[in-house]
Amino acid sequence: RECKAISVCDPFTIEELPDVKTRIYHLAGLIYGDFSSALIHRLGEQAGAQGVKVAVDVQCLLRHAEPDGSMVFYDWADKQTHLQYVDFLKTDAAEAKILTGELDRVAAAKKLYGWGAKEIMITHNTEVLIYDGKEIYFCPIRARNLSGRTGRGDTCFSGYITERLSKSIPEALLFAAALVSLKMETIGPFKGDRRAVEDYIRAFYPEYVI
Repeated sequence: RECKAISVCDPFTIEELPDVKTRIYHLAGLIYGDFSSALIHRLGEQAGAQGVKVAVDVQCLLRHAEPDGSMVFYDWADKQTHLQYVDFLKTDAAEAKILTGELDRVAAAKKLYGWGAKEIMITHNTEVLIYDGKEIYFCPIRARNLSGRTGRGDTCFSGYITERLSKSIPEALLFAAALVSLKMETIGPFKGDRRAVEDYIRAFYPEYVI
């Protein structure tokens, strides 16, 4: 695949956030500049006072648009001062390497936790990893084909943080891994329902079913 940035939006500001009750602020931008470090700082402090979680997909803090439209990944300069405001952090293996310098995903997750992120997800084409500062959790990807790869990270992370509102880490991780595996088998966004994911778990993750 070859992706080009044909335009870049103005940064979102905290004043633009709708005045609604929520349990998670999910920052899932496409490119650097969508969300500033200052916004993450302010949102983290505000959310913490309200008992709300902050979830960040780090893609939007690393992927920069060049003048010719090409997209290049650079490290996030404010990572060691601003990860403390992030409750759920999502990165893929390549992004984790850029952030931490670590090829080993477990070592990368531990370093990100040490910088302040509370719960880290690192995705890979073979599995999804979660680290909460106490234990490393893994769950395999079992997609039968990869025709719908675009959007897999967003699907996996959003599925996980939604499940974490009421489920344990292992339960949420299993659901997210099965969800993204099923999603990758079809081009476009996931259009199934919860039962479809649960059926997929029973069919392809039988060792996880009690």
